[in-house]
Amino acid sequence: MPGSIIAQDVYGSDGVLLIKKGSIFREQYIPRFIDAGVSEIYVDEFGRMTPETVNNIRRSLNIQDVIHEKTRTHAQNQIKKTMMKFKSVTNTDIQKISDLVQDMIEQLLDKKDFVFALSQLRSVDDYTYQHSVNVGVLALIIGIDLDLSPEQLKHLGMGAILHDIGKIVIPEEILKKPAKLTSEEFREVKRHTEYGYDILIQTDIPDESAQIALYHHEKFDGTGYTMGLRNTKIPLFARIVSVADVYDAMSNDRVYQRRSAPDKVFREITHLGDKHFDMHIMETFAKHINIYPTGTGIILNSGHRGIVLYQNKLYPESPIVRVFLPKDNDYKRLYFDLDLSLNTKWFITETF
Repeated sequence: MPGSIIAQDVYGSDGVLLIKKGSIFREQYIPRFIDAGVSEIYVDEFGRMTPETVNNIRRSLNIQDVIHEKTRTHAQNQIKKTMMKFKSVTNTDIQKISDLVQDMIEQLLDKKDFVFALSQLRSVDDYTYQHSVNVGVLALIIGIDLDLSPEQLKHLGMGAILHDIGKIVIPEEILKKPAKLTSEEFREVKRHTEYGYDILIQTDIPDESAQIALYHHEKFDGTGYTMGLRNTKIPLFARIVSVADVYDAMSNDRVYQRRSAPDKVFREITHLGDKHFDMHIMETFAKHINIYPTGTGIILNSGHRGIVLYQNKLYPESPIVRVFLPKDNDYKRLYFDLDLSLNTKWFITETF
């Protein structure tokens, strides 16, 4: 049935892959399947959607990341290689990071209107590297909106991507501890800002980039660390990365804490407002965030699963969604589309 989700990869009689599992079945595919000798296909019973299936649906809906998938993967791998060198980070490593950032900047500038959608393909083990790329991308988006110069953007991006490099000095058993940290362990984790700065200043990276590692946990009201700086005493780049860092961290699973729902993250980070962040940067950040980006897998309070089709600009917490139904249901159809702003008894409780 057109509109249903294909449950298994479909191959022609010659063994050639015609369409991947998780794609949406469309009527125009039928002649192609017949020509290829396909007599039957399997469709999902809607409701068993996995992150892999959602990702395939995102592709079939032509949902694109703000940077190329190849660039994102390459960036994560390069950050991993750089951080695994411990304290022996070289100028060659910094140049590779610089080249990556330049590629990201060019891709972002090619987009007339971009919004930030967090990658759904996450693992706790690779959290630091994935987090570093997301923070870099979001910081660059903010920087572009603030009309930073090309040189400033490159320096911002380099520092943003390497903001957590000091964590390579922290013992792994502390970083991956699933329970609450002791006071001494927490003090050691906080030292990653100083460790990171000490590592970076041994290279040719610009000092304004290295300062991001040192100051990205400062808060606008002076209650942050490492130096307890206030207001504009905190360098601009660190103020930008602070917002990106907190948003991405709250939006994704960490070893010690489950992620919060997107609308809750947005409310919480907005509530922190000028206590923790530069409000001008916060307002710039907010313009480029979709609480529920198109293609996000969702679970409703009814238990039904679905996917976000469109944003609702007036009511960002209530997008238009496609709700999938079990194969055997009273409605005699596989899905229905729902505007959550017009149906208040339905609301999103979880994303995946």
